[in-house]
This record gives sequence, C-alpha cells and structure tokens, in this order.
Amino acid sequence: MQDQKLIADYLRKCFVSVDGLWFMKVEQGADFEKALELDIEVWKVLPKIEARTIQELLDIGKGMQALRQALEFKLSAEDSRFKLSPLGHNGFTLEVRDCSWVAHIRKANREQFLERISESICSLEFGTFASEFGSNISVEHDCSSCRSEGGCLFYFSLC
Repeated sequence: MQDQKLIADYLRKCFVSVDGLWFMKVEQGADFEKALELDIEVWKVLPKIEARTIQELLDIGKGMQALRQALEFKLSAEDSRFKLSPLGHNGFTLEVRDCSWVAHIRKANREQFLERISESICSLEFGTFASEFGSNISVEHDCSSCRSEGGCLFYFSLC
C-alpha cells in the first residue's frame, strides 16, 4: 500500500510540474496572454480525458451520482481538500477548500495571476468534466475566495 501512495504522489507531482513548466516556457517565448490562451485550449480537452478515464476505472456511467463519485475520486487524487454536499433533487455543491493548483501557483510566487487563471480555467475544467456525465448538467462557479482563501464553490445542477 505504501508503494502505491508513493507512486501516486510521484505521478501527481510530475503532472503538476509539467503543467507549470509548460505554461512558464510558453510565457517566456511569448507572453502571459498567449500562455493562457494555449492553456485554455488544453483544458478544453484534458477534462474529457480525465472524466472518461475515471468512468472506466470506477466502472461508472453517466448522471449526477456518477459525476459526484468521479469528482470525489479526481479531487482526492489531486490532493485537494474539498467537501461535496449530498446529492439533492436537482444536484449538489462542491466546495474546494484547499486547491492543490492554488498552492502550487502560490509556491511559484505567481499569486497575481490566480484570479485570471481561476476565471479562465476552473469553470472550463469543471464544466467540461461534468459534460462527460450528461449534456443536461450545468455548472456555476464562484471563485471569489480563490484569491484569499484558495478555495472555490461549484454548483452542479440539472438544466
């Protein structure tokens, strides 16, 4: 079991490092706006791959319950602290209390970009991820606490 945790920690760190290095290298070659533009293109695709992989790994299908289960797996794997509300009649809430991505951005002394990145990437990431569980699922994102507390709220509901 310890070996599996070490492997997971290693892969998580590599994934985050590649993402950060890629962004900074594009930024060096162009500028922040170009790096963010390309990052947005990446995050239009990556959540689809993540969602489909998790669906396969957990042998789950579509719908709100499957989405909730997949988000729990995803955020645990990413080492984020979060709280998922119980599944209600029309959906559920995800509170990301301590986002691992925010921690990495702060560690790199790039806090000035948090709001911009959160507004551009987080809504896209979770919206794209959710769409793999049903075209009738909508996501609202409140990133107002991202700057100060490192957390966000997401509302997943049926439309």
